Amino acid sequence: MSAKIKMYLVYGVVFLALFLGLWVLSGYMFEPDSTMRKLTPIVASIILSPKPHVVEAQSGRQYGLKSLFSKKIYWFKD
Repeated sequence: MSAKIKMYLVYGVVFLALFLGLWVLSGYMFEPDSTMRKLTPIVASIILSPKPHVVEAQSGRQYGLKSLFSKKIYWFKD
């Protein structure tokens, strides 16, 4: 599996896990048909999930994920 696919797969799984967890929590905080219940998990998941990071190097592109809470970039290798 290529590094690009690994990066986007991990990004998608983390985003989905955050979204579903926040969706359940927002169900306890807001009324079922409220707009806040729908928007809060989406916005929070976008902000909190690690962002894809692509660097063009001499050896080719390097793919990684950069978290909001850490300056460290988690690199993926082929």
